[in-house]
Amino acid sequence: MLSAKEIYERIRDHLLTQRAVSEDENGSCRLRSDDGRKCAIGSLIRDDLYCPDIEGVGLAYYRHAHDGALPRVLYASGVDVYDERIVELLTELEELHDNAHIDKWPQLLAALGQRHAVI
Repeated sequence: MLSAKEIYERIRDHLLTQRAVSEDENGSCRLRSDDGRKCAIGSLIRDDLYCPDIEGVGLAYYRHAHDGALPRVLYASGVDVYDERIVELLTELEELHDNAHIDKWPQLLAALGQRHAVI
């Protein structure tokens, strides 16, 4: 399983390289968009495990449901979504991708990393 530090670094590097939100034609955030972009969570999913059926429900939903296609795919990709610390980190990274202006990502990612003690 990936550590919290590895997850943070992978997502941080992905978002800062991509510098764009992964969304559909209606502006809804997507794990993977038709133009090849990936959101924070989508960047962790192995290509061979991704399928469009896991789209539409954010990871925060599964905090109470605990099971579903998205958590199973993430777990198979090496992300322990049954560890509350990991889920908290992923949820904040998901929210940053979905809601923060791209120009603010570097500062927000740094603050998030410090809050989660991964940098």
